[in-house]
Amino acid sequence: MTILSKIDDVIHFYRVENLENVKTFYGGILNLKLYKDQKKCLIYTVPGYGKIGFCTHHPKSKNPNTCITFVYPNQEDVDFAYSQLPQSVFVLAPPKYNPAFNIYHFYVRDFEGITLEFQAFLKNE
Repeated sequence: MTILSKIDDVIHFYRVENLENVKTFYGGILNLKLYKDQKKCLIYTVPGYGKIGFCTHHPKSKNPNTCITFVYPNQEDVDFAYSQLPQSVFVLAPPKYNPAFNIYHFYVRDFEGITLEFQAFLKNE
């Protein structure tokens, strides 16, 4: 048995200023299901992969840089995800091949400034 043998789930928490922005982006645009509304925290289920939570009470971090990455099976799925984003989403760059990591990806910012990456690991030729 290992230290993680009995865990049920994983939640990644992020500090935010405005929970309404979170509801609009994660519940509305990404269509994630709300798991718990704790008034100061909203926790969403990422089906089959755990949960992500957003809280207004967490202290500000010395290093606020973070990235939520959604991994897709292939490049076409990344392109599809990109095509489904409404114009209100701030896209940092359109999908592209990144040879340094052999991935195909793009980045957006949510309405609270958190960076999200949508990527596929490419198969080695």
